[in-house]
Amino acid sequence: MKPINKVGWTSFVCLLLGLLSAVELCASLDFYQKHVIGNMLEYECATVMQTRQINGRNGGCKKINTFLLDTGVRVRNTCARGDGTHNVGFNVVVTSSHPNCSYTGRRHDNRIVPIKCKHGPVDLDSTVQIG
Repeated sequence: MKPINKVGWTSFVCLLLGLLSAVELCASLDFYQKHVIGNMLEYECATVMQTRQINGRNGGCKKINTFLLDTGVRVRNTCARGDGTHNVGFNVVVTSSHPNCSYTGRRHDNRIVPIKCKHGPVDLDSTVQIG
């Protein structure tokens, strides 16, 4: 039987960890693309959804999307607490789709937003109004 080459094994483990990190990085980038925007007005929903190419699961209109009005720093800080779901207050614009992908939006201030983190933000749960 051939002895295990330590250099080969280490390279394999590093490659595997790098691939896993890349998958998690892609999930976080996708999250920021779909849900984080510095500022937007309610009537800009259609433009933002189109510009960012945010679609539903089958490529059609996404029925509802929530935008966090934030630079992303608070999102990063939230996920720095560790994996799991963390509830954080944000101002948001919730977009909803009507026939032919015509989107309308509604701004909500001080919403508690559950952010799912796995080595970075990966998803949002539905928003719940604060107090």
